[in-house]
Amino acid sequence: MQTKENYFSKQVTDARQILIGIPKETDEGLYVVSVGCERCLPEFLVDRKTFPQHANKPQNMDFTTFEFVLEGEGKVQLGDELQEVKPGSIFTYSRGVPHRIENSRKKPMLKYFLVCAHHSSQQPFMAVHSGKAGFFQITSIGEVMELFELILSNANLDSAIASSICNSLAKALVLKLCEKANHFSQSGSLAWNTYNRALQFMRRNYFSLKSIEELANEVNVDPAYLSRIFRRFHKDTPYKFLVRLKMSHAASLLLTTGNLVKNIAFELGFENPFHFSRAFKSVYGISPESFVKQRRQERKPT
Repeated sequence: MQTKENYFSKQVTDARQILIGIPKETDEGLYVVSVGCERCLPEFLVDRKTFPQHANKPQNMDFTTFEFVLEGEGKVQLGDELQEVKPGSIFTYSRGVPHRIENSRKKPMLKYFLVCAHHSSQQPFMAVHSGKAGFFQITSIGEVMELFELILSNANLDSAIASSICNSLAKALVLKLCEKANHFSQSGSLAWNTYNRALQFMRRNYFSLKSIEELANEVNVDPAYLSRIFRRFHKDTPYKFLVRLKMSHAASLLLTTGNLVKNIAFELGFENPFHFSRAFKSVYGISPESFVKQRRQERKPT
């Protein structure tokens, strides 16, 4: 029996790993088996050539793994193809594909992963690559990251429809990959590098970051220029993305800590609880108080 303890890698830190489970059968759908975000330890190394854990799986069921590098560098070999990976790199592989994932000791990877089950007659990533494995490079890192975060947050919910929501989000992720992926041809432009530095800084410091001017200063560009390149690669403003990062963290705090709204607002850099509540409603459509009440009602046994 697969458990979280023997399913996930132990060569990681700062890990959020959720094992939803393997469906009993698959029809025409895509089913999330596991999802997570993990920072690789310097010595991280995965080298799989055989798959005994798949021996007892239904014969008509296949699995596809989708990994997305957010920070750091490494080398990945899928079958006979070897590539260096970096922020924005995506690699996918199906059951039975030998793979080796080696971390850079100087620049350890922070990566998301998603494992999906599907009928063996289907290849959910066929629209992006032919065959059972492939490498891609994307520029819209923020959009893909947000979908991963949505899957993670819903996988954590104790709700009867949480699994269905995760499955729908996984399909959206595949469609986004089809739209945004370019076969391993990374743009090395100054604009891309500036955008990527800003994105990484926001992700690490969103809880204390108070303005886009502060962010622009950190990456040594003009705020107006930062907004332009952010729209180019992210299709959104840096301010809206910052607010979503803060509110996603706020939602987690509201559900897990029981802290007062004003205390959470202050922790996330809002001096006025009213401004925090307005920002929260712009993301979730309801006030923080209503959000907590709604989630508690969903968790009540029927």
